[in-house]
Amino acid sequence: MAALEIVRAQAALSRIGWGAREIGLKRIIAGLARLGLLIASRPSRAEITTTNSGLRIAFNCRTQLMPLLIVFQELLEPELDAVQRLLGPSAVAIDVGASIGTWTLWAAKTGATVYACEPDAQNLTMLMKNVRSNGLEANVIAHSCALGPGEGWSTANGQAGGYGLNFKLAASVGQPCGGRVQSLDHFVREIGVTRVDVLKVNTAGCEADVLAGGIELFRQQKVGTAMFLDGLEVRPRLDELRQFSYELGFYDGHKRQFLPVGGSNHLDNLRPGPANRYVVVKHASVSLCAPNNVPSADHRTL
Repeated sequence: MAALEIVRAQAALSRIGWGAREIGLKRIIAGLARLGLLIASRPSRAEITTTNSGLRIAFNCRTQLMPLLIVFQELLEPELDAVQRLLGPSAVAIDVGASIGTWTLWAAKTGATVYACEPDAQNLTMLMKNVRSNGLEANVIAHSCALGPGEGWSTANGQAGGYGLNFKLAASVGQPCGGRVQSLDHFVREIGVTRVDVLKVNTAGCEADVLAGGIELFRQQKVGTAMFLDGLEVRPRLDELRQFSYELGFYDGHKRQFLPVGGSNHLDNLRPGPANRYVVVKHASVSLCAPNNVPSADHRTL
């Protein structure tokens, strides 16, 4: 556990250093002071408005605190630029592991319809509060469910907290006694969607399970672009998608383009920066080349 905490601390420091280069040291210092004040005052709930995108994001300070969001006061994930390019009115996105809704809000601002899946009751309540605060009720449809490799129930209910192991499908559970788990394939059929323009999966280590339950969608090439939180367990599964005309890689926010790799074993060598936590899976028919009419910039706040 101590080793894991050290790794997490090192990753956070690396991202803070990256953030200082992106938005400037002055803003980082102010952000660290803001975080320190928030931790010291210990309010039960707080809200931050992002500097450029203007999103209002509320959270429970004890269980939903996002330190880097407080420090940066902006969503800086490079992949968000790709989301903005790929989505728009009439487009469909699915957010698996939506938490309090930061990715959902960004996607919904494009005018797309976003299906947000979140099994944790507290997170889901805050997600809907954030959706209402930003006036995006018409674009977001929230579902209280976990997605996994099959149909059934977990051993945890919606009050378990987090995602990860709490909401994994329990093979021995044959009747409702916890949270509902369903496959991505079944979920898409249930909501009546024929194509998913952008799929985002961040389920705290259960990404491989989600993909296992959605493999038919990829086999039928019904997903345009997917973004999976990187992890050793999901990488072999991602390699399987190449046989269905999908490419793996990262999205470079500075160059504003997709960087393909020959296989998941090359991902670590190509990662543009510490903020690139998602592996991007793109169908061959989807273009994410650098736009000719938008020059590359040294800094692009997302």
